[in-house]
Amino acid sequence: MNKKIKSLREQSLNAEASISLERAELLTDFYKRGMPNKNSVPVKRAKAFNYLLANKELCINEGELIVGERGPAPKATPTYPELCTHS
Repeated sequence: MNKKIKSLREQSLNAEASISLERAELLTDFYKRGMPNKNSVPVKRAKAFNYLLANKELCINEGELIVGERGPAPKATPTYPELCTHS
């Protein structure tokens, strides 16, 4: 294993798992503003997704070969408030 791969592996293994509220906060902000009130559900969801992508913090770590994370940091798992599993 070369130095770069070894370093990236260590970085990944040493990162602490956490839950990121960023997605939930952005979507809550979007819907509280009342932006999509007069649209159909599919259009509301599309506009919410657009807002999310436009305002989401990007995570680009030093030395990455493929950039990006699900959340704002390595092993930061976002919440998905639009997927409700309870009744």
